Amino acid sequence: MRELELKVDRSTFNLLWVSLHAREAELLKRVEEFGEDSDEGADALNDIVALRLYKEELKEQGEKVFDANAFIVSDAPY
Repeated sequence: MRELELKVDRSTFNLLWVSLHAREAELLKRVEEFGEDSDEGADALNDIVALRLYKEELKEQGEKVFDANAFIVSDAPY
């Protein structure tokens, strides 16, 4: 399997993290819209599983390097 190693700073990591969460939300809406038993819903569920596995790996690596603010997915004040 081929791999690509990227060096990213904290803000780039956050942009990627937010984008992955947004994509997951879009896929979940697709499942709601078409249902789990439809082709569209099943494809979306497969993508969700792959995305969540990637997010888990990314989080493990990111937690070793970045502070908790890198994992914020909204602009809401804390």
